[in-house]
Amino acid sequence: MTVVVAGLWLPWLLGSARVVQERISTLEALETWCRRMADTLAGGGAIGLAQAIATTATRVEEPIAVAVRTLARRMQTDNRDPAAALREFADTVDDRTGDAVAAALLLALNQQSTGIAQVLRQLADGVARDVRARREIEAARAESRQSIRMLLVIQAGLLILLALVPTFAAPYETAAGQAVMATLLIATATLLVWMRRLSLGKKAPRFFGVSAGAS
Repeated sequence: MTVVVAGLWLPWLLGSARVVQERISTLEALETWCRRMADTLAGGGAIGLAQAIATTATRVEEPIAVAVRTLARRMQTDNRDPAAALREFADTVDDRTGDAVAAALLLALNQQSTGIAQVLRQLADGVARDVRARREIEAARAESRQSIRMLLVIQAGLLILLALVPTFAAPYETAAGQAVMATLLIATATLLVWMRRLSLGKKAPRFFGVSAGAS
């Protein structure tokens, strides 16, 4: 039973690196999209922001591809309030950086700003710095994750030994032994949950979007 439970929960407990990488990939896609829109606006003559969004929507990296294409379609064909479409875009991205991009686009639409290309480049530069910082942090955490994996391998080996060698498992058949075993397993699970929370960190609060209650 213990092995089954561990097998079900370990992918979640050890999956923090994958979650963080997905966040970083989303930020990289936002950075690339902002630069692409900035280049389109700067070199496209009288092209407007809505047109720039539609033009770049066909060349967006996968993490935000659906969000950008949905935004482009709603702004062009659905005759919707651009603010509502941008808030929904921010909710789909679900990151404070996405909020900043959506808010900048809304401000540019409302004010018909001619400097939006420069703003988008500055946003892209900020996102690039954020990505570099997150990658450096992940590199530092990789050694700790490897140590945790080695600990789990050792504990798995001990559990197998307990199952295959009755004499080795004899001390754990008593009530006190069962209590010690339960304590060790609970401590290990608690450590893994704690490590996952530390790895993921606390997401910065969002300020724009339907779910954020932005006005």
